[in-house]
Amino acid sequence: MKDRAIKLILLNLGIALLNVILFSKGLVGLSFTGGALSAAFAVTTVVMSLIAFGYGNYTLLFSEKKEPQMQLLRSGELRSSEDYVQSLQSRKGNGVFDEDIETGCEQIARMQDKDKALESILNQFFIPEEITYTRFSNAITSVKALFYNNVKKMINRMIIFDYKDYKKISEKRNDRLETGGAVPAALDQQLIIYNEHIDYVRELIEMNEGILTKLDALLLEISKLDDLDGKGLESIAAVQEINDLIEQTKYYK
Repeated sequence: MKDRAIKLILLNLGIALLNVILFSKGLVGLSFTGGALSAAFAVTTVVMSLIAFGYGNYTLLFSEKKEPQMQLLRSGELRSSEDYVQSLQSRKGNGVFDEDIETGCEQIARMQDKDKALESILNQFFIPEEITYTRFSNAITSVKALFYNNVKKMINRMIIFDYKDYKKISEKRNDRLETGGAVPAALDQQLIIYNEHIDYVRELIEMNEGILTKLDALLLEISKLDDLDGKGLESIAAVQEINDLIEQTKYYK
């Protein structure tokens, strides 16, 4: 309401000031009797001022403020790790997911570090044309896609979460408990639904933590390739780790 009043004042002052400037003899000096051109401009100014006054005041007084539409993230909308971090941080401040957002941003930073380290080690042991290089590289790419898809799911769940309603329900329930009153079943059911949203986000964080742990194991095993003594790649645990991660991508796309 206060913002609307300020806009009304500024609009009407602006229209009045413009007319003062245009019709003052010491300034522009428009006049209805000062010749055909001056009269035409004067009439046009008055008409446009009336239109601006009427339309502007009507819009500010009677138009309803539209709530922003809920817009979920789609595949490919976030293109870089920085986009994911920025999108996460923009959801911070409501209290419910603040710690999860911090953890998610930290996990993204760790994923970037591991990705660089893996690429560096692969380039030391293999050349891009080798089948083994392609196999490792494709697996890492698939795992990264799974990781960032989980982040996107987290963000979308935060977008649809009604923070105000959750806070109101939580406060009502706590008030009932503190006063010794019975908590309505409907209130408990609503809170269960909100807690499912929270649990889902934290499960995704836990899943991404597991991905990072497996990448650590993969990084360690690749760094031991010099110790194979001709046993072949299939003998190292990293290959199984890759297979497990690829299997995960089938279920969580």
